[in-house]
Amino acid sequence: MSKFLLRLLPVAALFLWFQQNALAACVDSVRLDVTSVQCYGLRNGKIVVDTVFGGEKPFFYSLDGQSFSTNPTLDLLWPGSYTLYVRDASNCVRSWLVVVPEPEELVVYLYADKDTTIAGEPVELKAVVTPEGVAISAIEWRPPSLFLQQDSLMQRAVIDEPTTFAIEVQTADGCIARDQATVEVEKINVYFPNVIKPGSNQDAYFTAFAGEGVARIVTMQVYSRGGGLVFERTDFAPNDPLKGWNGRWQGKYVQPGVYPWTAVVEYAGGKQKRINGTVTVVN
Repeated sequence: MSKFLLRLLPVAALFLWFQQNALAACVDSVRLDVTSVQCYGLRNGKIVVDTVFGGEKPFFYSLDGQSFSTNPTLDLLWPGSYTLYVRDASNCVRSWLVVVPEPEELVVYLYADKDTTIAGEPVELKAVVTPEGVAISAIEWRPPSLFLQQDSLMQRAVIDEPTTFAIEVQTADGCIARDQATVEVEKINVYFPNVIKPGSNQDAYFTAFAGEGVARIVTMQVYSRGGGLVFERTDFAPNDPLKGWNGRWQGKYVQPGVYPWTAVVEYAGGKQKRINGTVTVVN
C-alpha cells in the first residue's frame, strides 16, 4: 500500500505545480484611464484599459463577464459602478470594480421680482446657477430684443405685454441648463369719450383718460365729416379735460354730428400705439 502511495505522490506534486503556475500566469493587475461623463445625465463615460500586467496575450475585455472583446476601450457608458473583466489567452479571468463618475447637475433658476407688472414698469430678473461657483462660459437671454447685453445673470427689462423670459447657461464642458419665468402685464385702459356736449358741466371735453402706465398722448387730432382738421394737440398728459377738444372750431361750436379722431398713445416703456375712433357731438 505504501508503494502505491509513493507512485501517486509525484503525480499530486506535479498537479500542484501546474496549478500554482497557472495562477501565477493569470492577469495580475491593470492600469486604467476612466473618463467621467461630460455632463449630468449623459451617456458618454469611458473606461480604457491602458496596460495589463501579467497574464498571456491576447487579452479580452468585458463589462458583463459574458461578451468579451479585444478592444480595450469601453465607451458610451452611463455614470455608475461597473465590473471590468479581463481574460487572457489561457482563459484566466480577473475582475475589478470600476466607477464612472458624474459631475453635479448644472441647474439655473430664473426669478422675476414680480409676477405681474404695469406696462412700462421695469422688471428685475435674476438667475442663480448651481453648483455654486461653477464657471459659466456663455449666457443667452430671450427674447433677445429685450437684452442688449447677454453676459450677465442679472437683467432689467421693460415690457408692455405678457412675456416669457428665458435664460440658457453653458459651461466650458458644454453642459447646458435652462429656465424661464413668465410675467403678466396688467391691462391698461385708455378711454376716449364717444359723446360730448359742448358747454355742459360734465361732458364738455373730448380727451384721453388712462390708467397708470400711459406716459403721454403724443398727438390727437379731430376731423370734420368732410375730412378737415378741426382740432390738434401734441405731447400732453392724459386725464386733463382742459387739454382736450371743447367742441369748437375757429372759436365757434361745431354742428352736432359724428367726428372722426385719431391719437397716438405712448406707454411708460416708450412703445407707442395709434388709436382711432369717432366722437358724437350733441347739443
